[in-house]
Amino acid sequence: MFPEYVNQLFYLVGEVVVLLAALILILSLIVSMLVLYSFKTGNFFAARYMLLGIVLLENVITALFWIFRADDSIVDDVGVRLRNYINSKKFLRVPFSMRFIFMPQCVRSTECPAKLTPEGIMCVNCGRCGVGEAKRYAEGLGYRFFIVPGSSFIKRIIKKYQPRAIVGVGCHMEIKEGLDLCHRYGIPARGVQLLTAGCVATTLDWEQFYETLTEIEPHCRSLPEKDGAGN
Repeated sequence: MFPEYVNQLFYLVGEVVVLLAALILILSLIVSMLVLYSFKTGNFFAARYMLLGIVLLENVITALFWIFRADDSIVDDVGVRLRNYINSKKFLRVPFSMRFIFMPQCVRSTECPAKLTPEGIMCVNCGRCGVGEAKRYAEGLGYRFFIVPGSSFIKRIIKKYQPRAIVGVGCHMEIKEGLDLCHRYGIPARGVQLLTAGCVATTLDWEQFYETLTEIEPHCRSLPEKDGAGN
């Protein structure tokens, strides 16, 4: 038998654990409801605290979505929107000429003739996909445009050129990791999610992509016209 004070200690530890578990569950329920609200309305309440809740309680929140048969990809979707929203003010203050775009190679046509170089895959604007038109238009604004062969490439380019802001395209996981990477480097970034994920011939909402590129601060409203949307 344990001494009485040891039993009391075990009892107190047990109470603390139960209270902590209850607190985590309550906070996770609150954040889950905020995630659903933001997904449906596009509005955010206490954005930075909400994002902190998603980061710290992601596993519990995802489990709650699974238990209630809700689509847990909503958590990632709202997480990306939150990061974009929080980064927006700093991002918009950066001139186009100091912004970089990272486009994943999977968006290319399966018949793409472009070759891999130390600066990424060099688009030849063959017209087989929307990447060539996107590159032409973005560079016309002043952006640096890179077609990414792998995640390590992004880190190398950031270290080499030190961009002031970044637009990244990818699936939920890639965008999440990319935004976290930019946060560590202190770079305001925006993520544009693919409509379909995969390794080849993925699809992108080009309209959303171009809107992300051309959004500027309210007092600046002069942009070149785009010839047409990508495929």
